[in-house]
Amino acid sequence: MFRKILSLFGSSRSQAHNESQDLTIKSNETTNSYSSSGFGDVVDGLQFSPTFQIRTPCKILRANGMHVANEAQIPDYLREQQHGIWLPKVKQKYSLDDDNDVGASDASGSNRDDYITFVCSIKDIYSENISIFERVKLIDTFKADHPELLYVEDKLLAYYNNYDSIIDILMFNVDFSFEDLANFHYRDEGYLRPILGINSRVEKSLISLGYKVVEDVTHLTKDQLMELDGVGNKSAEKILEKIAEVKSAIRLNALTA
Repeated sequence: MFRKILSLFGSSRSQAHNESQDLTIKSNETTNSYSSSGFGDVVDGLQFSPTFQIRTPCKILRANGMHVANEAQIPDYLREQQHGIWLPKVKQKYSLDDDNDVGASDASGSNRDDYITFVCSIKDIYSENISIFERVKLIDTFKADHPELLYVEDKLLAYYNNYDSIIDILMFNVDFSFEDLANFHYRDEGYLRPILGINSRVEKSLISLGYKVVEDVTHLTKDQLMELDGVGNKSAEKILEKIAEVKSAIRLNALTA
């Protein structure tokens, strides 16, 4: 989109090459915008384009396309560079065809409105103050009700390919909670390291002895842990501390569910 705008400005510049006015497009670090001068016949203020990443706050994503007359009208919450950028808004009669996709994003090729609807809907659900299992159920219900948006999820999973589910993407990239992690993956293989805080050597040792999920490890004593390859007295104590955290998180979830 930025290149399209620049190309249009380039055309306007060539048409006005004999005029004395100063034609420029320049960035402003204070307002995170690209303002233009000398293009009053083409430009109508500024328009916001957010950073289409799942970590971007939904308040920012939902501001996509916001139009202001000048830099002074830019809301404070939209001035941070990490969240997006303000570009000159081309007047309707000069506007170029826009495919309305998210461009460089963690779901490249998605329609902007689809991306915002899917990502913000599941993030809103994920932030609710209910158990992780209830939130997952609500997210699954939302996805079942909106099959037309599932392609956005597929693109996100392809981008964050070290995660197996949209829940893990949310858990590790949006709002990490040890309580959620411990409860949701208590009986799942592949989560010994992130939950117990162990290294790959200890993980391999546990798996080789048949301890493949966190639930298996919670029954081990200090002496049993110290028999593992790579586990000494201090390491065993740290693992036991994590086991205590896991048990506490699960008990807390059972009480509040």
